[in-house]
Amino acid sequence: MHVHVTIIGLNRVGTSVGLALKRYQSQPTAQHSFTIIGSDNENEPMKTAHKMGAIDNFQRDKLKAIEGAELIFTNLPYGETEGLFARIGPALKPGAVVLDLSLLKQPALGWANEFFVRNAQGNVLAYLVGITPILNANALYSGGIDAGDARADLFDGADILIAPDPQCPPEAVQLAEDVTRLLGARPRFMDPAEHDGLIAATEELPALLGATLFYTLEQSDGWTELRRMVNPTLALAFQSLRTRTQADALALLTHNRANVLHHLDTLIARLGEVRHALAAGGDNAELEAFLGLVYRAWQKWDAKRTSGSWDEGRSIEPLPGPFGAMGGMLFGRRTRKSDNEDAD
Repeated sequence: MHVHVTIIGLNRVGTSVGLALKRYQSQPTAQHSFTIIGSDNENEPMKTAHKMGAIDNFQRDKLKAIEGAELIFTNLPYGETEGLFARIGPALKPGAVVLDLSLLKQPALGWANEFFVRNAQGNVLAYLVGITPILNANALYSGGIDAGDARADLFDGADILIAPDPQCPPEAVQLAEDVTRLLGARPRFMDPAEHDGLIAATEELPALLGATLFYTLEQSDGWTELRRMVNPTLALAFQSLRTRTQADALALLTHNRANVLHHLDTLIARLGEVRHALAAGGDNAELEAFLGLVYRAWQKWDAKRTSGSWDEGRSIEPLPGPFGAMGGMLFGRRTRKSDNEDAD
């Protein structure tokens, strides 16, 4: 089967999607082939993706880019997603499936319901399935985000989260699963609300902390010297300020406010405990217990993230003193468990 594909947003992830599809197509046993049109707000990523062989051609105009497309990946910055859907939604080919890579799935589903093409009876004729790629462990600590940093194996052996609307046709969901496997990844299904709750912890909370840390240091008396001493440890904490616009950051926080507040409140309480342990002095028992727990937990997680082999559950290790009071509040709450999900 030959499929007409459009990829809107050619950063590392979008361009890697094209490379992975082309890699699959080159296999002797491939049952599908693709014509891939790329689109981006800037010319350089389109030229780079074309030169790398990730796309067959490019078109900056989004409406022209989706003409005849049966499968569309939307990968623009989050703050532009609503405007993109408003522009391309009415022009989508009937039967087209949009795989949306924006960070929050619930708002995107609402925009698709508002803007996607409908027939005379008001029935939606094109379908949205939210997906979130989890990168291969080999790319986890790379700071590269541009088209030139793309690689065909970016998703190999990792998960792609699939978060469809419950009313989405099974055929569209099946297509998302099939594409996930063509990209070299494993599909994991997740409720859109649960997905957005987890994104608050894995994307928004770190970004908010990085922004707050930068502002704290920039306002400090020592900034004149501090600003000249930034190495990767601190620079990577500021990464989201480089990769996300102010408008995107504001949209993400306001559209997922309750989930972010939950994780932020828990973190603030935890930081209070860390401060208490650090200020206590003495034999440093509380501080040593905290660091011991953190390093042991991180080593377990890092080994599993690298191998991609996850256990089904975990027990929370208790801590002496004030650290025991939280009882795993940050990660202990689960509303449901998705396929193959690990709580560790």
